[in-house]
Amino acid sequence: MTTSTAPKARPTRLGWRFAIGVVLIVGGYAAWSLIMTDLHPAVKSVLTGLLGATPFLTKIAAVALMGRPAYDLLKRSVANFMWSGGRPGR
Repeated sequence: MTTSTAPKARPTRLGWRFAIGVVLIVGGYAAWSLIMTDLHPAVKSVLTGLLGATPFLTKIAAVALMGRPAYDLLKRSVANFMWSGGRPGR
């Protein structure tokens, strides 16, 4: 019988930086909903130009704020939720 001496993985501490990072990512994608409003076409063009890169830029800011381990945890949690068919706990 062999005993495993591999160190146990420490849980990642999540705090205010993680919460702000999640808000940045969700807010970046939610900003696109402003383009779908009934605005003048010129205003829509400006919004499309300004918000076109928002999800990418907010993701970079979120990773910088949260740190790579917390972002990987978020990405893994969302992927597991999607693979389970949207049912938590599976």
